[in-house]
Parts: sequence; structure tokens; C-alpha cells
Amino acid sequence: MRISVPVNHNFYEEAPIRESALGEAFAVKKAGDRKQLQQLFSSVYELKLGAEQLKQIKLFNFKRKRFFEPDEERLILKLYSKEKLEQEKEYFVQTGLYAGVLFYKGCKINITTKYGDAFLKRMLNFVADTYVDNEQVKAKKDETENQFLFIIAYLFIQSLEKAAVLGLPQQYQKHQERSHKVRGSIDFNDFLKRDIPFQGKLTSTFRERMYVQEIVDVLYLALRKLESVFGKEIHSRLLGLNQLLKQQYSGRFASYTTIQKAKAHQSINNPMYSGFKKVLEYAEIILLDKDLMPEDERQQLATTGYLFDIAELYELYLEKLLSRNFSDWSVNGQEELSIYQQQFYKRPMFPDLVMKHRASGKVVVFDAKFKKMEMQNKDVDRADLHQIHSYSGYYRNVLIASGLIYPLSKVINTTTAHSESIYGNDENEIKFIIDGIYVSENHSMKEQIENEKAFIERVSNIINKTNNDYKKENHWL
Repeated sequence: MRISVPVNHNFYEEAPIRESALGEAFAVKKAGDRKQLQQLFSSVYELKLGAEQLKQIKLFNFKRKRFFEPDEERLILKLYSKEKLEQEKEYFVQTGLYAGVLFYKGCKINITTKYGDAFLKRMLNFVADTYVDNEQVKAKKDETENQFLFIIAYLFIQSLEKAAVLGLPQQYQKHQERSHKVRGSIDFNDFLKRDIPFQGKLTSTFRERMYVQEIVDVLYLALRKLESVFGKEIHSRLLGLNQLLKQQYSGRFASYTTIQKAKAHQSINNPMYSGFKKVLEYAEIILLDKDLMPEDERQQLATTGYLFDIAELYELYLEKLLSRNFSDWSVNGQEELSIYQQQFYKRPMFPDLVMKHRASGKVVVFDAKFKKMEMQNKDVDRADLHQIHSYSGYYRNVLIASGLIYPLSKVINTTTAHSESIYGNDENEIKFIIDGIYVSENHSMKEQIENEKAFIERVSNIINKTNNDYKKENHWL
């Protein structure tokens, strides 16, 4: 049985599921599956960052470690139900900002990104300058799992390209050779048995560096699996390495045991090959794919699966997008601001995006929010609003604009989303905006790029109004 739910879902319990609609909500038709669903929600199940259950789950980040407050709760998934007096029982699913696949009590839970493949591919393209921008790179089957497999494909190819700079993992292997030349040392036992009287050939024993076969097989088959789903374009940046793997491939299918041997091989403990540890983790998911379900009933009590920090991906995407389109500005992500360093209540703050003009020193500060934005008051979380104003206060003397940047669910109206002054009191010239990039599940890549351009144009107009040193430049991918 499987259920699908988007990220950042049902935070305010705005989408309860009535008992009579439980089967329809999760496309469950069998009576047994419906009963299993009810049991799933019978007690509160909550999964948060740092929880004990995460030991069984692969948690993947994109390039950097994001800062969280020590007491900040990072919800991943929560399942629970509520009894209503003289009303139907209600069921609730809440999710945070982690997308992926979880297995819990025999149920497969897909936490989707909800904004469509074009936006996901565009974000990945900016983060890695890789293949995913190409609309020809598509899954051959339109399944939810392919969205996650695509993210894994990106992580796998990016990390493989980086790890293989110094070559594939190798180890010394012992070989014997019988010839007129001697390599290594002479095998005297063989000499006494076969070469008296001497006939011109000797058996010698030598050690030679060879590629680790288990690792070669796992990497080669992972690339073949991605090619079967997404086409040959998926590994266009690894053509040389792909040919080498093809030449060294043993011809045998990589079993679960082969994968584990590759992951545990002593060669990847060598600092030169340590990057392959992460590569092999990705390869394992690619090869096992739908076989991640626990193997026995005892294991079904544990939560397994893999998750991605989609909010971090969105932050990095915006960082790269702004950097490439505002060349006169430096753009820093998660810049550390140290406050009250001489007091006992000292602490750091980490705004998501800080733009500094290279000539004037003027600053624009944004926080990236991977949350629903339909231009309604309730969509702007009070804590998020307070947080961005805290960052704005820190840069007060050089600040020209600040705001919250969302994936927008509708075309923006700047009249209601942009303020000419921070706090809206007209006592300053610091602009404050709610803005972002309009995204939709139905948008093509071309439409997505046009929406990016519209966002950059709005930011450019805001900056130009208060910073005469800024010269507009556009660099589109």
C-alpha cells in the first residue's frame, strides 16, 4: 500500500480527512488496505530531524550543511487522528520540508515536491550546472518514484564526476605469469617442479594495481539503470568514465551482496577514494529502487527510506540565480551574523541570501521560503516575517531592500506584495517585498525560464530605484 502527500502540507490542520473519505483520499479500494490505513493513524506517529528513527533513513543534503537553531523543530512527517464529538473521526497528515520515500508498517509514503518536474530540474541545473535542464531528459514512465530517482540521479552523477577525478578505486592483486621475462619474484616451487632441466620460461609472481571489480560493476550498472529510465543524455558528462566502466565490467549482475561488498571495500577508506562512499550510497538506491521495503516482519516496525532537504535545494537555486544575473553584486548564502558577542545571550543569525554591491557596499537581504504562497495573509508565517525583519535591522545602515522569496502559486501583484518602505510606515526608503518565481506542475522548461526572468526583472527594478551604482546585466542559461 502507498500514499502520496506534498511537502509542507497541512501545517494548520486545514486539510483533515474524514473517515468516510479515507479510501478515496489515498486511492485505496481494498477493504484490507483501508483497515491498514486506519491502523496506521491509530496512534500518533511523528518523525523529526534528529529522531531515533532517522538512523534507518538515508538523509541527503545538497552541498552544504544548513544552520538550525538548537531548539528548532524540523518536522518530516506526522500521522495522527482525532475523535470528533458526534462527528466522523478525522485523519491528518502533516509534512515538513523534506521530500522522499518512507516505508512504515508496510506502507510506502511518497512525500512529493508538488511543483512539477520542470521546476525541480531547473533547480538542480542551477546547483550543479548539469544535464537536467534539458527537456529531452525525461523519465520513460510518469511515476512519482521517478521524481525522486531523478534527484538521486543528479546526486549520483555529480558526486561520481567529482570522485573520479583521481580515478576509480584500485587495489593490489597477486598474479602469476609464465614467460621468458621475470616480473616480481620467481616462483621457486614451480621452478623445481616444471623447469628442470630449464627450457627458457619461468613462472614469476607479482602484484599489480587493478580496479575493484565490485565497485566497477555497481557503478556501471547504476549508469545503465539511469539510462534505461531517462535515456543516454543522463550521463553525457561522464562519457569517458562510462567507456572505462564498460571495458572493466565483469558481465555479472550486481546482487545485494555485491553492493554491500563494494560499500565496505577497504580501498574507499583511502583518502584518495573516499568520495566514492557517497557515490556508492546513491548507486545502492538506484539499483535497489523499489526493493527498499524491509525484508521481514520484524523490520517493518522500523521506518526506512530516503529523504532530501528540498528547502536547501531551493536556497541554493536562488543563490546561483541571483549570482548569475547580478554580476555587480556578491551573493552569499547562510552568511553568519554574530550578535551580542560580549553578552551572555550572544548568538549567530544566518540569513539565507545576502546581496552586497561591490562598489557601494549597499545590501539586499532575502530569506528563501519553500512554502505555499497564494498571496493570502495566512501564507506569510508570523515567525518568518519577524525573522526577516531581524536580519533587516542588523543591516539597517546599508540596507536598501529585504523580503521573503517563495515559489509562487499564482502570478504576483506587486501593488499588494511590494512595500515602498520597511514596516510600511513611509519613514524610510528601504523596500520590503514578498516575491518569488511563479511555478506550476504544468509549466514547461521554457515557461519556467520566462518566469525566472520576470522575477529577476522585478528585483532589478527595486535595486535600481535606490542604488545608482548598479548597472543592469542579464546572463541567462
